[in-house]
Amino acid sequence: MRRGIRPAALLFVLFGLAACSRPDIIPNPIPEPEDPVNVAPKDEPSDTTAVQPADTTAVGPVKPEDPPEEDPDDRLQVDTDLPIVYVDTDGGRGIYSKTEYVPASVSIKGKGGYESLPEVSCSIRGRGNTTWTWPKKPYLVRLDEKEHVLGMHKHKRWVLLANFMDRTLMRNLVSMKVSSMTSLEWTPSCVPVELVLNGQHKGSYLLIEQVRVDNHRVNITEMTPEDNSGEALTGGYLLELDFHYDNAFQWIDKHGSCWGVSGGIPFSVKYPDPDEITQAQKDYIKGYISDVAGVIYGSNFADPENGYARYLDVDSFVDYWIVYEVMCNHELSNPGSVYFHKDRGGKLVAGPCWDFDWGVLSFYTSGGDSRLVNGSAIWYARLFQDPAFKAKVRARFEELRPQLETIPDYMDECETLLGKSAELNFQMWDPSGDKVSNGGSIINGDENMSFHDAIQRLKSNYNKHLQVIAAKL
Repeated sequence: MRRGIRPAALLFVLFGLAACSRPDIIPNPIPEPEDPVNVAPKDEPSDTTAVQPADTTAVGPVKPEDPPEEDPDDRLQVDTDLPIVYVDTDGGRGIYSKTEYVPASVSIKGKGGYESLPEVSCSIRGRGNTTWTWPKKPYLVRLDEKEHVLGMHKHKRWVLLANFMDRTLMRNLVSMKVSSMTSLEWTPSCVPVELVLNGQHKGSYLLIEQVRVDNHRVNITEMTPEDNSGEALTGGYLLELDFHYDNAFQWIDKHGSCWGVSGGIPFSVKYPDPDEITQAQKDYIKGYISDVAGVIYGSNFADPENGYARYLDVDSFVDYWIVYEVMCNHELSNPGSVYFHKDRGGKLVAGPCWDFDWGVLSFYTSGGDSRLVNGSAIWYARLFQDPAFKAKVRARFEELRPQLETIPDYMDECETLLGKSAELNFQMWDPSGDKVSNGGSIINGDENMSFHDAIQRLKSNYNKHLQVIAAKL
């Protein structure tokens, strides 16, 4: 069963502005030393706050330095101060499919205070939609056994995001940080890394938790094929709104709007898995979404007892909208990786956040320099017709604003963290190659800028859009 937000678990995963030395793991703030609440659960590893360098001040006579010890690791080394992920496929096989796994092994050389991961068996395949068509490929790694990876909770499934189109290399990283500031039940943790695949350096990647149902991820009741009636039939379900419309079980609900699909909003079920979900479960969740949407678009939708608030976890829908809007991510209006979930006996909950690269903080794509980007997204056009909902969004934005205003400083920290990695990455990859997927035009508008200039633009757009939100709400 979903246990809700547990303070210890929320504060376990490292992140934040408080520790400028490592603004990388998300979603939660690095605990202050004097805070007695911020303690890792006993069954989880303690936090991996960056190791501080020893005091090297000379005391007494200076002795001749000993010759440096040779690193016994004979694998390819990438000197960027980021952890190095080594993946070696069996026989050096290439990875050409998004559906067929290739047997492999993976190990991680920890840096910056991270523990290394000894070599373990895994399998790997491609992933993504448009991103899979680009030269720098994203991957899904499936470990044979659950492992703690770079301080994150044990799991088998991990994603390596390529960030090919992102000249700043930090759109996903920053977006997950913003998400972690809210009350959303789970934000994927992530760490920037270098990827070495079959002995070849492939560049800067973001190692991130995959969206999965799990006690430490989307924490909802796990269903069985026997859960076909009564309370058991009500959850848990993980839903994705996806205009690509290429999922095993999917439908279009006639209520609301989506840029990429006519006639309504595309829904799909990500959990239960396609090979386990029963017809009764399909019928239930499809009908449930129709019923909820019917209430939202009904005449009595704003009634606090029998309107949308009876069916939606309103706080989550408020915070979810704020994350997308603050980051100028128009994908909420054209959903491709928009997630909702429903636990057994519970309301429909928005989240988690995922996939913040295409057009994020780019007025070139979103037009967010003068207007809200997602004011009419999916069900939100209707929800904003309720003065109480709009007031709740406004109050929540103002409550979060002091934290949100720290993000530009966080971007500066990320620039320092990623600087060496970016230099090597962009010697190999040209982000402007994304234009092949956008009618010959670059997507974010900063693909031809320098790493530094692109980050300055990102910060400027972020600050300006915060002002737009405050003025328009």
